[in-house]
Amino acid sequence: MKVEYCGSEFNIPDLLINKFSKDFDSLPGSGYREGIQQLRDSIDDILDIVAQEPEILEEPEYMTDFLRALAMRQAMNSLGILYDA
Repeated sequence: MKVEYCGSEFNIPDLLINKFSKDFDSLPGSGYREGIQQLRDSIDDILDIVAQEPEILEEPEYMTDFLRALAMRQAMNSLGILYDA
């Protein structure tokens, strides 16, 4: 899946998104709001760092973390838990 962020396009493997969708499948309706919010905050932190310092993606470890964060974000969005209603 192609995801655009800060004017750049990134290719996120569907397999990675599906993995996180399965990992997070039990969260909707679980009442585990604190854990879901912690996930959101962690993802937002990573995305904010990249927005402020895009050159950080030149480091392979940061690129990996960033792509995983985008995959988690997409999985949470597809499960309806990325945002509170």
